[in-house]
Amino acid sequence: MRQSQLHQQQQQQPVQQQPARQPAQAPARAVTAQDVENETLDRAAALWTTRRIRNFFLLLERPPRAGQR
Repeated sequence: MRQSQLHQQQQQQPVQQQPARQPAQAPARAVTAQDVENETLDRAAALWTTRRIRNFFLLLERPPRAGQR
C-alpha cells in the first residue's frame, strides 16, 4: 500500500529534466524529445533497481520465523 502511495506521489510531481552534459570532444547538438525520454527511462530504471536492492537487504535482515519450513 505504501509503495502505491509513493508511486502516485511521484507521478504527480512534475519531472524537471536537466540536459545531459556532452563530452568535450562531442559536437554540440539540440536536445531532442528522444533524449529526454531516454533520460527519464534511465532514471526510472535506476530507481527501480535501487528499490529492488533495498528490499533484498531488508529481507536478509529479517529474523527467521519459527515454525516455517
